[in-house]
Amino acid sequence: FISEYAEGTSYNKYIEIYNGTGYTVDLSDYDIWKITNGGNWPGSSLSLTGTLANNEVYVICSSNSNVSATILNTADTLWLSASWNGDDAVGLAKNGVLIDAIGNGVDPGVAWDVAGVVEATRDHTLIRKCSITQGDTNWIAAAGVDSLTSQWLVYPQDYWIDIDQHSGFCGCTDPLACNYDSLANTDDGSCAYDVVWQQNEIICNGDSVMVGSNIYYLSGSYTDSLSTIYGCDSTVYTT
Repeated sequence: FISEYAEGTSYNKYIEIYNGTGYTVDLSDYDIWKITNGGNWPGSSLSLTGTLANNEVYVICSSNSNVSATILNTADTLWLSASWNGDDAVGLAKNGVLIDAIGNGVDPGVAWDVAGVVEATRDHTLIRKCSITQGDTNWIAAAGVDSLTSQWLVYPQDYWIDIDQHSGFCGCTDPLACNYDSLANTDDGSCAYDVVWQQNEIICNGDSVMVGSNIYYLSGSYTDSLSTIYGCDSTVYTT
């Protein structure tokens, strides 16, 4: 699916696709499609070649000589038609069937709104949320009406920090949060904090509580000496 889209200054435009299927895919089955100023798919088409390993990305950018070196150094393919201006739809097709898209065949005038950001497909970089695991051809639903309903995160123009990488493991990355996920490498804003310690909290059968180096999993009363850490009275990990 499409993991990143950039509509930057000058010819600094690119599209990034991500393979999260669990296996290497044959890119010869895939094409990049583009509709200019409204119309029907496919419009312009770019056939891809080679293979893409699992958890890797493939970057297509403009072939214009004025493209930033930051983009060129990560690009896998140059495409003359990678020159969208906000109202040009870009899609990913497999074996001639559209499987993912940014925009659609209805010309929005200037650009499409995304995640509540007005005209976000122009002068912005869009990054797919790490919770998304497959493409979506329903652009209106994918764009959403706000940051919660959208499949996309909207960043300022010429934001390329995350180019050539995409995380398939998202969650809470703050070790001080109650729901910290050690496997997550991208924070999804879900961190939760228990700000009030409840005395005599009940541990359900099968649960365990770790305090310091001690793990408690049997019924009974326990007393621990807890040290202040980062402003918290205690840090308790539950499983």
